[in-house]
Amino acid sequence: MRTAVGGGPVLIHDGKILITEKEEQLFPGSNRNGERLPRTAMGYTRDGRLIVLVIQGRTPGIAMGATLQQEAQILLHLGCYEALNFDGGGSSCLLINGRETIHPSDKDGQRPLPAVFLVRMSK
Repeated sequence: MRTAVGGGPVLIHDGKILITEKEEQLFPGSNRNGERLPRTAMGYTRDGRLIVLVIQGRTPGIAMGATLQQEAQILLHLGCYEALNFDGGGSSCLLINGRETIHPSDKDGQRPLPAVFLVRMSK
């Protein structure tokens, strides 16, 4: 193994939408799956391309967010064969070359988080 990540729930497995929120017991007693929230997910295609998806939300008039089902449908449409949801909500943010392109929903901006996912293009 070269790389490992953690998150949940699984959104796509073996080329099919399979949201494992219930099996993973991620949000017992709530309906988080049906809420439109900021989301972050990652998946890969059959030919090994990595897909990173960040969905802005909780910004009235700009972006409402997505349900887990909508997030999975987007990833499937992008060709993902496997995909996993990550922490979303106020921690969903995307910077490209240091510029914020997907803004966090927290009023105060980016949250301090113990982890970051960095993609570096090599020549």
